[in-house]
Amino acid sequence: MKAVIDTNVVFAGLANRKGAAFKIFQRFFIGQFYWINSDETMEEYEGVLSLSQIISFISRDIFLHLLRSRSVLVKIKGNLRVCKHADDDHFLETAVVGGADFLVTINLKHFP
Repeated sequence: MKAVIDTNVVFAGLANRKGAAFKIFQRFFIGQFYWINSDETMEEYEGVLSLSQIISFISRDIFLHLLRSRSVLVKIKGNLRVCKHADDDHFLETAVVGGADFLVTINLKHFP
């Protein structure tokens, strides 16, 4: 199984280690699914997490290092323009290019 994980789920998982988002991390790190990423998704994770005062610098950097080393990285062209919120296009394009079975998000407004 392959999935693309939206930034809001990443943030929620790092902010609350008792929630459902953190359980997604646990399942990924024990090999229950492949996390598909692109340079664009990783850049968004890094940017959003660097602005957070809730998530420590150390937690953020360890997580991003592990994620980059263990996720499947695909190359996207950035040509997809279908989402209501343009910043979400790279997550959808990453899912398409990577053959993801799921795009996991808390953002049902932009991904109905």
